[in-house]
Amino acid sequence: MKASLQHYKDLKNLDLNIFPSVDKAYWLQLAEKQLKGANPIEELAWKNDADILLEGYYDSKDITGLDYLEDFFSSIKPHQWKLYESIDCSVPQHANKSALDALMGGCDGVILDKPDKKDLSTILKDINLDICDINIIASTDLEGTPPIKGFLLNPGGTCVSSLEKKNPINQLVDLLQKLTNQTHIYREAHSDFFLEIATVRALRYLLENKGFENVHIHSHVSLHDLDDHQWFLNTTAGLASILGGSHSIDLSTATGDSRISRNTGNLIREESGIENYSDQCGGSFYIEVLTDKIIKQVTEKLK
Repeated sequence: MKASLQHYKDLKNLDLNIFPSVDKAYWLQLAEKQLKGANPIEELAWKNDADILLEGYYDSKDITGLDYLEDFFSSIKPHQWKLYESIDCSVPQHANKSALDALMGGCDGVILDKPDKKDLSTILKDINLDICDINIIASTDLEGTPPIKGFLLNPGGTCVSSLEKKNPINQLVDLLQKLTNQTHIYREAHSDFFLEIATVRALRYLLENKGFENVHIHSHVSLHDLDDHQWFLNTTAGLASILGGSHSIDLSTATGDSRISRNTGNLIREESGIENYSDQCGGSFYIEVLTDKIIKQVTEKLK
């Protein structure tokens, strides 16, 4: 205990000026030495899943001229994001139990996957529609169904979707081309943590820039090819979607109880406090540059 206390005092009195300042020029010098004279900019350049060329190091000089991002995100107020759970509606009684379990387990709403219109009363039994978001994905017209609080993803519904996740640039172009008077967007989250953050940030900026500032962004974390990887994907992709600014997420369940996926979302919400901030990743040199690159590429494709 005494040793730990002394260590704490030493750290508290540590003079940080003894550490040399680090900038891009210094990093380039060290990197070139490590690479035995090769050019670090060329050797360490790489492309992410959006086919965007990136460098191995960024600092404050790289975000010169990106004040428009700071101005935009600093003007946005924090929002309380929502956790949904997707419900298989093939057996109405089971769907009702699953929906009630999800809502009692901390979800703000559910997403009913392809319900039959005649089964909705059974599926929604004992659910208070005034306080729960009921979102529906359907392939047919559901005209005449009870009014719901949430989105309706079907022909003529209140939601547009894109299941493109391999290339986020194409995903955003697809969504923005489809969007007219809809109030919601349903999109696939990307597995790359930083790319997912930047993609949602770029989408928020582009929506506002095109006059769709009140559109709700929902991000769906789909199933991983390997079941055992699902829990990691739910945590990283779910968190990244929220950090980017999604208004709601839902997490898939590969093995075991859906309660585990649900509680992953609950932990992100209850333990992190990230919803107290409007742009948690603003100021990160890499994410700011990546957001800018995505915005510019999407804007160019929309011309």
